[in-house]
Amino acid sequence: MQAVLDEISQYLVPDTERNVRELLVHGEAGIALELLCSQLAEFDIAIPLKIKEQLAVFAKDMGIEVSELQELRSFTGVSRDGSY
Repeated sequence: MQAVLDEISQYLVPDTERNVRELLVHGEAGIALELLCSQLAEFDIAIPLKIKEQLAVFAKDMGIEVSELQELRSFTGVSRDGSY
């Protein structure tokens, strides 16, 4: 999840990025994912479709349902490293 956060940090408010990273460091990946998705939805931030799909995989792998995932706007495009 760190790699995904690195990829979308440009879209986030600094407080959100910092809080999500802190939760990840403390082993709270589920809460970090929920916070990240809720902030993206609340601020109506569009993210690359590939990242949205990765967030959904993380949620599934953790066995949690993040309702905000359905609300996230996404776009297709090219990442910084050209991987999508």
